[in-house]
Amino acid sequence: MIRNWIATVVVICVSSVSFAQKIEIQGTRFDIVLNDADMTAAIRDKDYKVDEDKFPMYAQNRKIAQLSEGRVRTLMIPAKYTATDGREYTITTIGRAAFAGFTNIDYVVIPNTVTSIEDYAFFRSSITMIEIPASVTHMGNRVFGWCTKLRNLTLPLGMTVAPDLYSESKKITVKYELDADLAGAVAQRNKTVEPSVYATTSDVDMDIPISSASNSETFAVIIANENYKKVAKVACSLNDGRTFRRYCENTLGIPAENIHYVEDATLGAMTAELNWAIRVANAYEGDAKLIIYYAGHGIPNEKDGAGYLLPVDVAGNDVSAAYSLEKLYSSLSNLNVKFVTLIMDACFSGSIRGDGMLTSARGVAIKARPEEPKGNMVVFSAAQGDETAYPYAEKGHGLFTYFLLKKLKETKGNVDFGSLGEYIRKEVIRKSAVVNNKAQTPIVMFSPKISNSWKSMKFKE
Repeated sequence: MIRNWIATVVVICVSSVSFAQKIEIQGTRFDIVLNDADMTAAIRDKDYKVDEDKFPMYAQNRKIAQLSEGRVRTLMIPAKYTATDGREYTITTIGRAAFAGFTNIDYVVIPNTVTSIEDYAFFRSSITMIEIPASVTHMGNRVFGWCTKLRNLTLPLGMTVAPDLYSESKKITVKYELDADLAGAVAQRNKTVEPSVYATTSDVDMDIPISSASNSETFAVIIANENYKKVAKVACSLNDGRTFRRYCENTLGIPAENIHYVEDATLGAMTAELNWAIRVANAYEGDAKLIIYYAGHGIPNEKDGAGYLLPVDVAGNDVSAAYSLEKLYSSLSNLNVKFVTLIMDACFSGSIRGDGMLTSARGVAIKARPEEPKGNMVVFSAAQGDETAYPYAEKGHGLFTYFLLKKLKETKGNVDFGSLGEYIRKEVIRKSAVVNNKAQTPIVMFSPKISNSWKSMKFKE
């Protein structure tokens, strides 16, 4: 364990400020956000914007100053902070991008007082080893993104983390251990992690707009199925889901706890997440908005043309073990909500089984029967009729999802559904004709109840 042999080399200095206290770690200042209600504090630079185009950053004010003996071997994050008024606070949070871009630290020790590590906390830093104590219950997106020297990451036993926590880093060993101070650091399991095959840094993956408002009554379920066991993979699906999740949280202002995200989902996992959305909607008694996003294969029933979402462990012709679109539409249409937005980067188009479509496109091929939305429901779908939903390999996303994200970025999420649907339709039609030499026509469907109002609806209101 790290704490058994490292030495403290970071000096903590405190300066007096009238409003916000400051903590100085070897010349680099961070806001200390004080909470008098529960006597907690957070290391955070709340105004710092991650500029992924300019990393690694070498600006003096964004890295720890070199010590006389060379590199900073060990960064010891303090457990306590004493304010200028003499009151002692406990450090509970490592804030967004707090150590992003630091290029001369090797190890980091986090005290057991910390419960949350936020987005980009160590993004593109030079750390080679870190362990997360069992006190941490929340870790944000891309905390260790592009930490190319990171080789050993220790997480608490049973912790569930976002798949993109470290996926952009090179091959690393991830350990799940009990915390040393709580249970003796007994190693439970190890795994080796490779970067995502389709990981990319396209324009929609960088400089994602951040909303200052909280969209606290909106809830999202995001399902990204890429690694199928019995049919071909769905190129870029995981990248789609991961990035859309970041837009939901950062741009649309949806709290992290309001977002349920699952990768490579079985039927059981898909059912559980959709049931969660239904329970939440019922609890909010008409005040909630739901977003359901799916990227993956869709399949048709050859007998009646009904469409199904395909779990990752199901064969492409087994509708009995797939998730019925009719069931999904029925469940969502009957909810007492402000509105439901269903977004599907999948197609349900025809069974040309011998031409290799499953190896290069999203979906298998028989023309599916369209379902009719009811209630307060809007559906954005990647393709119509017997078309295929294609990937946009250059950008590392599905063609449909890429332009969905692009419009959310351009408008900072403040776009009405009418404008969004028209933009996606026009851009996908054009780009598919050029890149794929095939037709792909996204469609928007809506229930009769909201036929006069759906165009003015927005994710953020």
